[in-house]
Amino acid sequence: MNFLSKEIIVVVGYGWVGQANALSFREAGYKVYYYDIDKPKLRYKDKYGEAYKAIKPLSSILEKDSSNTWYLLCVGDKVSMEGEQDVSAIRSALDSIKNTKGGIVLRSTVLPEYLKSLKFDFYVPEFLHEKKAVEECMKPHYFILGKKNILKNEPNFFSVWRRSAVKVFEGTPEEASYLKYLSNIWNALRITFVNEFGNAISLPTNKEKLAKNEKIINFFFEEKSYLRYGRSFGGHCLPKDSHAFCRWHKDNGKDMSLIEGMCRSNDSHRKIEEKYPHLPEWFSEWVRPQISGWVAIDALKDSAGRKIKKIFRL
Repeated sequence: MNFLSKEIIVVVGYGWVGQANALSFREAGYKVYYYDIDKPKLRYKDKYGEAYKAIKPLSSILEKDSSNTWYLLCVGDKVSMEGEQDVSAIRSALDSIKNTKGGIVLRSTVLPEYLKSLKFDFYVPEFLHEKKAVEECMKPHYFILGKKNILKNEPNFFSVWRRSAVKVFEGTPEEASYLKYLSNIWNALRITFVNEFGNAISLPTNKEKLAKNEKIINFFFEEKSYLRYGRSFGGHCLPKDSHAFCRWHKDNGKDMSLIEGMCRSNDSHRKIEEKYPHLPEWFSEWVRPQISGWVAIDALKDSAGRKIKKIFRL
């Protein structure tokens, strides 16, 4: 990993996504710094306390700028109650590094229409589960790459993401954005359908009725991620992304009846879970059914190397 660790990583925006990126790169041996206008809340310190100590804050955003510096922009968007997305913080952060000698990888969630006016080299939306974000960051389930600056050489760490990803997609930033929203809204839709169907069987007024719903639903869906009866979808991503995508397309004259209904159903179910707090909360992570060929080859090389060393020691 020596040739990779020569790249300097600066994470801009040190929330949970920024911290997951920073920690995963630090664990892989990179020099990592972060810049944020606010004092961060360390979300993974119980497991990565030592790694946090090695990630230093910058007093100015271009303090470590060089031709080998890569900025991972992880600034969050804001979505109003009406579903209107505000990317002003993202735009401001990108403007502050537009004169970099290095490169810019945008990781924030941005609707397709805003990407054309933003200045970056590559768009790589994250597909992280908050509880497993650090582990999933360096070994992504999806590596979805939207290339904006086709003349810019890719950072070396893209090769790591490509090799470890279960699926790889390369296209435009707008296509990458649609895939990000497709993933989140599909997850939200599955949660909503299962919960609404479960409520149709019986309201979970007690644990016996809850068990009845689970018995039927789990038989059919086999307790798979996003297909288990329980609490409504929440967290940092699914609600805001569903509302933002729906609002944007409605403003452009598109029929969003299904996604609108999904949001209403989820809001109704939230009232049920407030009334019956024994509803379970499920946490998901990516299931990796198989490793990629490159990962398998690397593993075989490592195994062969250890065997050879053992023979010579004997």
